[in-house]
Amino acid sequence: MDNAKKTLAVRSVAGATKDRLEQLRTYTRLTFGSLIDDAVDALWREYIAEGHDLS
Repeated sequence: MDNAKKTLAVRSVAGATKDRLEQLRTYTRLTFGSLIDDAVDALWREYIAEGHDLS
């Protein structure tokens, strides 16, 4: 697993997404970056499972 971190600047997200991130942040000790990492990983796995070629 690559643990190298990159800094990203997010220009905008939906208000509901920001609210959900903030709520998740109070529920877990994970950082926003870790929450986003987990979400992207889950979406990636779903696309692969559906047969999309993302490699």
